[in-house]
Amino acid sequence: MSFWKLAAMVRVMALDLWRDRGALLMTFLLPPLVFLIFSSVFAGTTGDDVQPKLAVADIARTADSKRLAAALAVSREVRVDIVSPATAEEVRRRVKAGHADAGLVIRADPASADKPFLIIADPARAVAAPLAQARVQQVLANALPDVTLRRTITQLEPALGGFTEEQVENADSAALLMRENPTHDDGGFFEREAIANAKTGGGVIAYYAGAVMILFALFSAMHGALGLMDEQSSGVADRLLAGTAGMGPVVGGKFLFLTGQGVVQALAIFATAQAVYGVAVVQHAALWLPTTLAASACAAGLALGLVSVCRTRGQAQMLSTFAILVLAAIGGSMVPRFLMPAWLQTAGWLTPHAWTIDAYQAILWRDAGVGAVYKAWCVLAAVGLLGLAVAQVLARRLRR
Repeated sequence: MSFWKLAAMVRVMALDLWRDRGALLMTFLLPPLVFLIFSSVFAGTTGDDVQPKLAVADIARTADSKRLAAALAVSREVRVDIVSPATAEEVRRRVKAGHADAGLVIRADPASADKPFLIIADPARAVAAPLAQARVQQVLANALPDVTLRRTITQLEPALGGFTEEQVENADSAALLMRENPTHDDGGFFEREAIANAKTGGGVIAYYAGAVMILFALFSAMHGALGLMDEQSSGVADRLLAGTAGMGPVVGGKFLFLTGQGVVQALAIFATAQAVYGVAVVQHAALWLPTTLAASACAAGLALGLVSVCRTRGQAQMLSTFAILVLAAIGGSMVPRFLMPAWLQTAGWLTPHAWTIDAYQAILWRDAGVGAVYKAWCVLAAVGLLGLAVAQVLARRLRR
């Protein structure tokens, strides 16, 4: 093959890409955009920028415990939710419901000899407990450095037979100095507790079963929706548009098929989760089924809507790949959302992934009822129907 033939082929392909301005933009502008999004998502997983949401209850109500609660409330290290009523049970309830990544119960004065802090964690978020403890410890060292010294003195005093007034005055002076020059010391402040009735690993399995389900539902739906482009290129769309029914039955039929396909995929995923890991899917079938239907319909409608806005198969393939990757990254299918920066966690609610994963976890891990998942059903169904409506309207454009 001569050089000129190779050059001619390169020129033809370059001209085809140049003329398809939509595909041109997606080819060269979407990759750096995807990079920016993924770098923001995965940069937060190093831990430096992670701000765990912490449910805090100050049971001790001492001067130092109030100082700590106030310091946590204004700290940039954590996002604090001061619970009301301020009880350990309320903290446990919020952690189990997924409203907080971890809980902190200040059950005694921070300077007391016993372990004054109880960290309550969900095994489904194994990283949250040590991360929350580290953040509280950091705030404690910065805002209450004198507490560590006074705690040490309290622990040593019985063994030393008490202190003289001069020693007490020296200790107070040293405590004051530590406020001005903080040091970092754990000091045995913390005790950890897992939420009741939690199986280690079960929450993680439920999380990733939901994450994989919605990810592959979108992959499969996007592939099926590309058939609209094939029907355009083969002339099938022209013949259908010439009839009285038009493309409506085709789009509607694809929506029903892709929804059913998503349900079957989910059945295979969750059957495996129950058989291998013991996830209680059958026991929660009454809520699992509508959740799966809503998620599958959302994936089908979203795929059809996205493909319908494109004019060529190249555009549709690039846009669908972009949408799947970005939605999966932001929505938590690749990295748990609680490890992301706070603004990305909020953005995650704009994706079907976050709603789907949260609904499955609520049902299969937290034993939640309809009240905890009906919002997810509504959001997922609304997105699916909106995508179907867009596809129905724009499918009429598929005429040569």
